[in-house]
Amino acid sequence: MLKGLLARKLRLTLAGFAVALGVMAVSAAMITTTTIGSGFDSIFASTSENTDVSVTARSDVDSGMGGRAFTPPVPASVVGELTEVPGAKSVTGEVSADGARPVGRDGKVISVQGPPRSGVAWHGETGPVRLWSGRGPAAPDEVAINGGLADRGRFTVGEQLDVLTLAPRQSFTIVGIYGYRNGRGSMGGDTQVAFTEPVAQRLMLGASGVYSSVTVTAEAGVSREELRDRVTDTLGSGYTVRTGDELAASTAADGKAFLDIVRMVLLGFSWLSLLVGIFLILNTFSILVAQRTGELALMAALGARRRQIVGVVLIEAAIVGAAASVAGIGLGAGVSVLLKMVMEANSGASLPVGLIVPVPDLVLAFALGIVVTLVAALVPALRASRVAPVRAMRASAAEQRSLTRITWLGAVPAVLGVAAVVASMAEDGSSRWVALAGGVVLGLFGLALLTPVLSRTLLPVLGRVVGWSMPGRLGNRNAASNPRRTAITVSTLVITLGLVGGVSVLAESMRADLSSAATRDLGADLVISGDGVTGRAGGQGGGPPTAADGRIMPTFDASVIEQARAVPGVSRAVAQYVDTARFDWGASPAAAADLSQLSGVLALPGSPRTPAPGSVVLDTATLADHDLAVGDTVRLATRRAGWREFRISDRYEANYLLRGPVFNPSEVATLFVSPAPAIGYMRLAPGADAAAVTRAVAGLVAANPEVSVQDQTQLADDAAGQVSVAETMLYVLLGLSVVIGILGIVNTMALSIVERTRELGLLRAIGMRRSHVVAMVVAESVMMSVFGAVLGLAAGGAAGVAVVKVLGLSALEIPWTSLAVFLGLAVVAGLVAALAPSTRAARVNVLSAIAYE
Repeated sequence: MLKGLLARKLRLTLAGFAVALGVMAVSAAMITTTTIGSGFDSIFASTSENTDVSVTARSDVDSGMGGRAFTPPVPASVVGELTEVPGAKSVTGEVSADGARPVGRDGKVISVQGPPRSGVAWHGETGPVRLWSGRGPAAPDEVAINGGLADRGRFTVGEQLDVLTLAPRQSFTIVGIYGYRNGRGSMGGDTQVAFTEPVAQRLMLGASGVYSSVTVTAEAGVSREELRDRVTDTLGSGYTVRTGDELAASTAADGKAFLDIVRMVLLGFSWLSLLVGIFLILNTFSILVAQRTGELALMAALGARRRQIVGVVLIEAAIVGAAASVAGIGLGAGVSVLLKMVMEANSGASLPVGLIVPVPDLVLAFALGIVVTLVAALVPALRASRVAPVRAMRASAAEQRSLTRITWLGAVPAVLGVAAVVASMAEDGSSRWVALAGGVVLGLFGLALLTPVLSRTLLPVLGRVVGWSMPGRLGNRNAASNPRRTAITVSTLVITLGLVGGVSVLAESMRADLSSAATRDLGADLVISGDGVTGRAGGQGGGPPTAADGRIMPTFDASVIEQARAVPGVSRAVAQYVDTARFDWGASPAAAADLSQLSGVLALPGSPRTPAPGSVVLDTATLADHDLAVGDTVRLATRRAGWREFRISDRYEANYLLRGPVFNPSEVATLFVSPAPAIGYMRLAPGADAAAVTRAVAGLVAANPEVSVQDQTQLADDAAGQVSVAETMLYVLLGLSVVIGILGIVNTMALSIVERTRELGLLRAIGMRRSHVVAMVVAESVMMSVFGAVLGLAAGGAAGVAVVKVLGLSALEIPWTSLAVFLGLAVVAGLVAALAPSTRAARVNVLSAIAYE
């Protein structure tokens, strides 16, 4: 076995490379998330080490994605109450909230990927805070900034800094730069702007005399847990009371929420890589066992038992799997280092920990790689042990078997799968998704079993495209000569390009649906909004109307709408306020607007009336789903006011731009986080100069770099662009599986060249040139690549159409150009896969090949 392994090390290395890529993805996911998570734990533990007990108001509406949620402010009176708690040494009101967006020298908002952009109240050099230069702010127009923001914006003491908060853009003088006693300028890459306390309360919390949290320090001899219980007894259930350790763990958990998504994505695609790797290993060992039939039969004739023959093959597989897993873990560690460097570069701060290797997780990844290899090699091993010694010694390869049985076995699940998919498009409710998922799985399973017989039908058709010469016709016949081998070889491409085809159809249809919805539901000619705000306002494009981490969306001064009404050529201008609310059954996007005016710029049939204070207007879908009617009372929680009861005063038809409860605009300051509008709609008067009006309105918001003025076409493009980003990310991750698919063709071609050494020698002996040999091998490789691509794209496209129908999208678009590009890439993949095998085939020595056995 060992000698045979060394003799076939190159062929087995190619098969093991697929396992290595899968294990690499698993290892990278584990190491990266563990390292970054430990870094967050270290950062937030240091920030909370001087906090014995922290008090915050209870949030009734979360951010919807497990990120940082807005918490209602704590009244200043709570500070007085807590000073009377036995064991409380000191009580300090804190102001710290995400949403202070600094403007850089280029006039654009300084963005960070992940960490918060906090606005805080300056309390001097307390806890870990240390001044690096200058002093703390003392006047309303002064701020201090942390070292992270100073480095990002290249700011120095004495310069002006513009900041966007709950209030419009304001200018401040930088009087100090501070860091932390560990020498770092930020906590995990965040940016901080420190105001005087009254200014911080007004800009970050929207009110005076309130705090985001209250910190209580314990007297000597009083434990944190004991003080926490006393504070809880004093305040009751309306507040969240935590020890410093609990606060650090909770804050770190919020910061690590996105790591769970990263881990799930990486693990999902690592499983896909291992799945397609199984087909590559299965094909490799099937060919190797077929080529060694005589050798294995001779071993059986000399007394080897079946379990010994199976053991020989499985031990080879175990060694290949172990070596590949070790290589995969090493590659995974390297990828983790790169990912950590990218994250630190994007956040502008380094983690306080080095690379952390989770040994139990990597042991599991190592074992997974071996198990996958053994599972893939088991079928060829059993097949080898069942061949009769006398029969096997008469041939150098296994005989072809009938395709009748496998065809019937594939036809049944294929028909059932198609029937389930068709049924899912006619059903309603959650059962349609069960039918769709089951139908797709059955259909793919049936397609896999039907691929051998399909190869006999489709390959001759495809052969007419590349088989215009004798080498091409020979390559076509070689590809069709062993349908089972061809089917296993192209299975990786079928799976990967099936996913690509499905994603392409779904993404193109979603773009068309969003673009048409954005213009169909919009009666306005111009829209003022921030990037992606309109999509979130209607609950489209990824969730509720706040960013996934609970941040404030871009807003603008309400006076802009009044000024826009005075612009010549504007016949109507309406503001829409946006936030998140919560019903008893879940979160929902929320809005506030004058519906009598909004009906003139949005498609709102029936002209719903603006609700009075204390009332709300609900969309008809919500009313129907929860058995509500106009005149009923509904319980709602808003992010600033918490739970309240509202009377349903009217109804409206939800659309792309408006969905969920609609409140009276006069209540925005008490209900919503931001008192400023997020969207402004303008309708132009007949004959107005659209370009001139656009320039005039854009000038009104020129001081706010977060918002822009768009027409209907630009708004539709912005909505469609949200889908393109996710589509590109999926294509990048699927690229790993495509690489494995190419390796499968390379391995099959290389092994088939060895298997056909005598055939190649005879062809060369009767006059075939080396260039013809190369053309023959290339034609065979391209045939298999195109065959796999056609099957995969067709099956994936059909699945994508079914998903579009089940989702109920208004448009079904087939991206023919993209599918043609993917088909062209399959041809390129076939050419790349044929490079090494065709070169080897052309170099076969004629005399040695004729004598080869």
